[in-house]
Amino acid sequence: MKTKLTHAMRIELANAIQGRYAAAANKTKRRILEELIAATRYHEKSAIRVPTRQRPSLYDEAARGAFILLWEASD
Repeated sequence: MKTKLTHAMRIELANAIQGRYAAAANKTKRRILEELIAATRYHEKSAIRVPTRQRPSLYDEAARGAFILLWEASD
């Protein structure tokens, strides 16, 4: 029986792979992606985006707290 990876486990795996992926040559990058696809069952294009995405946060903690407050109030 295969166990499902939780979202947190997938993020942890992606964070572990990012450093290896950035330092790897093209052939090695392909192997790393194949390992990620096998572990997470992501589509190939989605797997490519995972280790390369390094987007900074758009909002600081104060703005994020205000958004959460508004979201909870509108529920």
